[in-house]
Amino acid sequence: MDKINSKILQVLDWNARTPISKIAKFVKSNKDVVAYRIKKLEEEGIITNYFPILDMYKLGYHTSRLYLDLEEINAEDEKDLIEFLDREIGCGLILSMDYPYKYCIFLWKKSIYGVEQSLVEIKKYLGKKLIRYNHSIICTFRQYPKDYLFGKKMHEAYRSLEPNKEIEYDDKDYRILKELAKNARFSTVNIAKTLSIPQTTVSSKIRNLEKKKIILGYRAQINISKLKYLNYFLEIYLDENINLKEIEAWTNTNKNVVWLQKTIGTCDIEVEVEVQNRKELDGFMNKLKTKFLNIRKIVFWPQHYKKLTFLP
Repeated sequence: MDKINSKILQVLDWNARTPISKIAKFVKSNKDVVAYRIKKLEEEGIITNYFPILDMYKLGYHTSRLYLDLEEINAEDEKDLIEFLDREIGCGLILSMDYPYKYCIFLWKKSIYGVEQSLVEIKKYLGKKLIRYNHSIICTFRQYPKDYLFGKKMHEAYRSLEPNKEIEYDDKDYRILKELAKNARFSTVNIAKTLSIPQTTVSSKIRNLEKKKIILGYRAQINISKLKYLNYFLEIYLDENINLKEIEAWTNTNKNVVWLQKTIGTCDIEVEVEVQNRKELDGFMNKLKTKFLNIRKIVFWPQHYKKLTFLP
C-alpha cells in the first residue's frame, strides 16, 4: 500500500461513514482520486464490507458463541454452510479455524431459547457431519482500530460492548439499522428510497441512534490476508483471577490487539491479535507472560473471518 491508500484505510477502519470530501482533506488529495482509490480497494478485496458497531444489549439482544467441529468438508460444502449460517440462522460473525474446532459463530438472540432453536436447526442441517459443539456467553467484547497498519505505537481509542439496559426503539429505527448493517456507507437518500421513509426522518433517526449510543460507530472490514497479516485468537488462563483489569489495560494499548472478550464458559480473558508472522506472535505472547507472571497457559490458533456484521 502507498501512503494515500494507507490513510484512506485508517479513516474507514474506524469512521466508515466519513464523507469522501472529508477523507480527501485528510489524505490531502481530491475527491475523485479518493473515490477511485476506495473503489479499487473494494475491487481488490482489501475492503470487503462496511458495518455499524451496534450496542446489541440496548437493542435487547444477548451474545452467544458456538464452536462447531465438523468432519472434513470441501469448498463447495463450506460455501453452502456459510450461506446457511448467514441466511437461515442469522449469524453475526462466522470464522473458520483449524483448531480446536472448525468454525466459530456469534448469535445475537433475545433469550437462551432462541439459541437453543438455532442449535436445533444447525444440528438438523449438519447431521452426522457435526462431531461436537461448545456454547459460551460473551459478557464483554471490545474492538480496537487496526493501528498496527498505520504506523501507530499504541491504541488511543476502543469501543466496548457490555451488558446494558434495553432502550426503546421503533420499527423505523430497526429497519434503518438493518440497512446500515448491509452497508454502513449507504447514504440517507439511498436508505430513504429503499424503505420509503422521508430522507429527513432517516437522517434524524440515525443521529438519535448515535446520540443514544445504540450506534457506537462504523467500520470497514479490512481483509488483512491481502495485506500479508494473520489473525490469531488467544485464550488466556490465569492462576488467580486477581489482575484482570491490569491485563485489560495492557491489551487496551497494544497496537496488535484488535478484539478483547470476557466470557462465561471458557478461559479468563480472550484476545485477538493481528501480526505478520508467527515470530511476531511469539514476541507478543512472551511480553504478555513476562509482564503477568500469573498466566498459567495461553492457547492460540489462527482464524479467518468469513462474515462480520451486527444485526444480521
